[in-house]
Amino acid sequence: MTTFQKYSGKFSLEMKSEVHYKKAAKSYRKSKQYINMINLYPTLQNTLIACKDENLIE
Repeated sequence: MTTFQKYSGKFSLEMKSEVHYKKAAKSYRKSKQYINMINLYPTLQNTLIACKDENLIE
């Protein structure tokens, strides 16, 4: 099933309320996926530092 088929009803171009998006953000920041992503930041930072002076493109 494509996304288009899934939403066969009318499309609304109206945004939801600011309160809705604030609640969604708060919920996301408590999610396991977000916490895992934040925990990977030191690895990303260390990798970028380690590769700083590397000539990665020939």
